[in-house]
Formats: sequence, C-alpha cells, structure tokens
Amino acid sequence: MQLRTVWLCLLLFACLSLIVPSGSTAAVTAEHRKQVDEIVKEVRKVSGLITKKEFDEAAKALSESEKRLKDIAKEAGVEVSHKLVAVAFSQIEKQRAILAKKQKGSDGAAGAGPFEKEVAPLVVARCLKCHGADDPKANLSLATFGGIVAGCGGKLVVPGNPESSILYQRLTANANRRMPKGGPALAQDELKKIYSWIAGGAKFGGDNAMLLTTLVEEGGGGKRETGPIEIVKANGDERVKFTRDIAPFMANLCVGCHSGPDPRSGFSLETFEKLMRGGRDGRVILPGNTKDSRLWHLVGEQDPIKMPPGQALITETNHAKLRIWIEEGAKFDGTDAQAKAPLRSLVPTAEELRARELASLSAEEFANRRHERAMELWQTAFTKDTPAEAVNDEVIVIGNVAEPRIKEISDWVENDAKTLKKTFGIKEPTIWRGKLIVFAFNDHFSYSEFVQTNEKKELPSDMKGHSRVTSTLDEAYICLEEQGDDAREASPGTHAMLWSLLTEALLQRSPNRVPEWAARGMGLVLAFHDAPKNPYFHSQGRAASEALKSLDRPQELFEAGTFSAADAAPVGFTLVSHMIKAGRGGEAEYVRFLGQLSMGKSLSDALKTVYATDPLRLAQAYLATLPHAKAGSKKARSKP
Repeated sequence: MQLRTVWLCLLLFACLSLIVPSGSTAAVTAEHRKQVDEIVKEVRKVSGLITKKEFDEAAKALSESEKRLKDIAKEAGVEVSHKLVAVAFSQIEKQRAILAKKQKGSDGAAGAGPFEKEVAPLVVARCLKCHGADDPKANLSLATFGGIVAGCGGKLVVPGNPESSILYQRLTANANRRMPKGGPALAQDELKKIYSWIAGGAKFGGDNAMLLTTLVEEGGGGKRETGPIEIVKANGDERVKFTRDIAPFMANLCVGCHSGPDPRSGFSLETFEKLMRGGRDGRVILPGNTKDSRLWHLVGEQDPIKMPPGQALITETNHAKLRIWIEEGAKFDGTDAQAKAPLRSLVPTAEELRARELASLSAEEFANRRHERAMELWQTAFTKDTPAEAVNDEVIVIGNVAEPRIKEISDWVENDAKTLKKTFGIKEPTIWRGKLIVFAFNDHFSYSEFVQTNEKKELPSDMKGHSRVTSTLDEAYICLEEQGDDAREASPGTHAMLWSLLTEALLQRSPNRVPEWAARGMGLVLAFHDAPKNPYFHSQGRAASEALKSLDRPQELFEAGTFSAADAAPVGFTLVSHMIKAGRGGEAEYVRFLGQLSMGKSLSDALKTVYATDPLRLAQAYLATLPHAKAGSKKARSKP
C-alpha cells in the first residue's frame, strides 16, 4: 500500500512538472539575441561621445541601453547574469567607468603634453587613412611618432620652426599640394594646435614606437586601464619564432579586420602587445594551452566560426606553427619596443629578404650574378647589339662606345676608386660588393632607349648620366653618356662626369639617401682636384645663379623640387665647394657631414653637429657668394 502511494506521488509530480513552467528555463528567442546585438553596437558608440566630451549624451545613452537590456531579460525570463545579456551589461559598466574618469579629469592623461592631447588625435583622425601603418601612401607612415620623425624624402618637422616644417607647409598649402588630399582642410584652431606644438619644440615624452591610435585610446598617458600584459621572452630554443613564423601570416590575413579604432570583436592585432591583451571578452591566447585558447579554436579548429573569414585561408604550415607557438608558451622573440610596434613592421620586406639572400653569396658568386644582370639589362634594351666589355676588381663596363674607350673607362674607375676609398675611409677590398656596372652609351638616343626600356621613364634631354644603387646592392649601376675629352663650359667631359656619378653611387649604398646636390657636388669637387683647369668648373657659379634665380627665400634652397636634376651639378659643386672652403676641416669635415646624413640625421641636425650652423644661415652665406648676389640681388639677402 505504501509503495503504491509513493508511485502515485511520483506520477502526480511528473504531470505537474509538464504543466507548470520552470523558473530556470529561459524563453530566449532569436529576436532577443538580435536586439542584444543592436544594443552592444550602440554601447560601443558611446566611446565616441566620451572622446568628444559629450558626457551628458554618453550617460543618457548608457542608461537607455541598460533599461532596454533589463526589459529584454524580463521578457525572456532570465536573470541579468544570463549569458544573453551579461556581456552587454559588462560593456555598459566599462563605459561608465571610463566616463567617470573622464568627467573627473583623471583618465591617465596627467602629464601628457600638447602632442598627446591635441596633435595625436588630429593625426589619427585626418591622416592615418592614407598614411597608416599598412601600405602608407608615398611610403610615409604617420602611425607612430617615430614615423613623423623619420618622414619621407625630408624632415617633416623642424622643432621650433613651423614655417620650415614640411608637415605644416603641406597642411596650409594651396590647391593640389594641400593635405589631407581629397578631404577638407584643417580648421584654423586645428592648425593653430599643430603650429603651437612645433613652435614649442615639437616635444613628445612617450615611446616613439607606440601606435598613435593606442596613444589616443589611452588618453595620451600611455597607461592601459586593464593593467600591464606579461610578455614572455623567447630564449632561442623554440622551434617556432613569432617574428619569423607567425607575424607574417597574421599581418597579411588578420590585421585588415583586427585593427583601427573599432577592430572586429574589439580584438586588435596591430601590435604583439594588443594580440596578447585579447578582445572585449578577454584574452584569446593562453600560453601553453591550445585547448582553452580562443584564437586556436577560431583559426586552428575553425570552431565555432571560421577565421580568417571568407576565402582567406592559412596554410597547413601556418596552422602547425601556430599550434607549436602556443604550446611553447606564445613567447616573443623581439625587443620591448617591438612588442608595441606595428605588427607589420616585424615582417621582413621583400628588400630585406633579398638582402639576406645576397649576403649569403660569395664574392665570386655575387660578381657572376652582377655580370649576368648587366647583360640582361643591355639585351632587354638592345636585343641585336653585342656590347664591348671590360672588367676589373671594381667594375664591369659594357656599352656601345669603342672598345678602347670601354677599357679607358674601366681604368679610370679603378684609379678613381682608390681616391674614393681614401677620402671616405673605406677599408673593404671593393666599394660595391659584387662590383659596379657602368653602362657607356655613344649617344643620347641609346641612353634614352635604355632608360625607357629598363626603368620605364622618360629621360630629360639635358641629363648626361645617373646612378642607380639600392641599399641591398641588388642593383648597382651607372649610366654614362659619352661626352668626349674636350671639356667646355657646357660639359665637364666624360671623366669628370664619371667622377660625379661614382661618388653618388658610393653614397647610395646607404638606406638613408644623401641629397643629390650633396653627393654629386662632392664628386665634382674631386673631379676638379683631378683637372683644375677644366673650363666647366669655372663656369658653375654663373650656372648655379641661373638655376637659383627664382628663389623667393634662402631656405627654399633645401626644399624638394627647388631645382632640376640637371641643375644639381652646378648647385651641388658650388655649394659643396663653399662648405669645404668655409669650414675648418676641409674635405674631411664635409665627409663627416655626409656620414651624418647617411646615418639618417636630418639636414638641420647634420649641419648643427658638424658645422654648428643651420640651413637658413648656410643658404644665406652660400647665395652671397654667387655672381648674382655680388651684383646686388636682394633675394640672397631676403629674410624668412
């Protein structure tokens, strides 16, 4: 009887459980999830309101989002701790914490200067679209303060002198020269901020390698609100290296979506530090633990979704190396500064890979490759012509001038190289590893045909020679048009022109290019020493005056585009001659100046270090020596 009673009670309980809904069962629908996703997107936009200091609007938006979330939770029959709404609530609280700090003025920006507070946000908002870390236009990256310092083809900022700073000049230029290109000009108050910052010394007290987007996100103070991230350094025993094996495919396949002010899932791959910090939901890599690393689930196992999305695929090799790297502790084999630098900067460029390949060649192998390259370039331009040829330890000379002339040019280079080595203190057996190619042309038509075919550009009618040497020495050649030995005012003769081009080719070995006037001018000075009675050199003062007669201000002398490539010879010769004569150390002092430029120093810094002067004073002193200045030109004495 008792057993029967128990069975009846159990049956009754089971029936009731089918009728009465359980309070722990959530009636969550697809519509609920969609509404929550929309709220999360709205919460993310609040950061923009906070940045603009629209604090009341930000607070109102957060309150409205919180109310909507509570209504959804109530409708779905779940608690606020339920996974449906928990993440969204946490985002609201995070934004409220940021808002509170901003309102109190304690957002970590204490001690930040004008650049951090006023200039960096302008650069991020107005410049990074074209000049970001990835494939920057004109090869000018403004993604970091270091990029601003490095510039491209000239120093962007001259501390204390806004008018001489290319950055300010381009922002205030007219028509097509003004930046941002294709966008509205900066407002006057924005330009004033940049002007004041440069005039005050263009100072920045942070890490030059730090991304400006990070600097702006963190309020200019450089402190992460979520605390420091521990980065374990590699010890060299790892089978997989991050910089060599992981960074390349991440930079190519992942950074596109996971970068910028609003990276997908809040997860940025712009730097190694950000990779290890993770996204909105926390860390995505747990060193030594692939099982619980979200990145491995998405990329390695393609679960619950596939990454990278769409057609992009990582290779089996990438897949295997990612697993090994995480299992070995997700260690970093770079410096502390590199951990904060753009991820793409860790990936070797095609040029760097080429340099490694060439460095592995013996001197004989490199010379053989250089000879093959010389013949390849010649045959590309002149398929039916067999050139004359001469070879020595320094050079390979080929061309369509007479064979005795080819041999004479070869001898000139061999002798001139000895002077260059002594002048520049070169200890290596040869100046150009693998030898230098000299292409000698008997007329301008041949020279022009070679340039159009191999360099894909038109040759100016007044150009008689040029050099092309890459910093890796992958390419190293001179093009020389025959001019004969009878020098005249309009032409220095073939040997003097060769001197100029050899010196230019020597200085082009450095990745930091020396201005054309500085390199070519030094070569002509050496040629002058070799032939002091050459009438060409005695006419260069008048030629330089003619080239510079349109100068409005002395400092324009050193601005890009002031004079043509052909005018680099007379301007360079007279300017370098003036610097050598006016200085205390003669040629040795000028060579030291060239060394400063080759090391990446700006013109201003190099002049200050070696000559204790600046571009303006040098320009004024030099222009005063030219014939037009002696005749009473006001331009040479004009003030900035």
